Amino acid sequence: MVGKILKILTGPFAIAIGVLLLVAIGGGIGYVVANQMIKAEEEKKIAQKAAEELAKRGPEKPQRVPLGETGASPFEPRYVTLGDEFISNLPQKGRALIIEIGVVTMRGEKAEKYLSDERIPLRALTMAMISELSVAQATAEDAQEKLAARLLKDLNIDIRRKTGADLIDKVFIKRYYVQ
Repeated sequence: MVGKILKILTGPFAIAIGVLLLVAIGGGIGYVVANQMIKAEEEKKIAQKAAEELAKRGPEKPQRVPLGETGASPFEPRYVTLGDEFISNLPQKGRALIIEIGVVTMRGEKAEKYLSDERIPLRALTMAMISELSVAQATAEDAQEKLAARLLKDLNIDIRRKTGADLIDKVFIKRYYVQ
């Protein structure tokens, strides 16, 4: 019986069926592979067309964020007064300089807090500079501008030494009176 089965499997008819099966299986595999390659090529063309359209349109415009919801801007000017007025006797008897000074920072809340906390040392440095003025310097036409510029420079030097940054953007003189 085994001999009959071997004769049938090795006969010309069995070989013809085997060849037909191999051709059918090979054709099926070729068909599947070809379809996958065609699909990949089509997807590539679609992606390329989408990229070309996107390039023609340009980048999307950024959306605006409503300012009301973001809180206070850190770049708003913040004003800090250096306390009460300064009164300094001038070298000429009976003459005095009365001045009230404030500073502006654009460096945000932390800078404003630092300047508020450091009022006493800043007042001491300011008083030292004011007390060096002569009557001629205090009564000159551009005395306020020169004093404001000198205070800005020297106060920032002192602050930079302590914090590493210039925190004062402007010195303003609220009141200036030579008596």
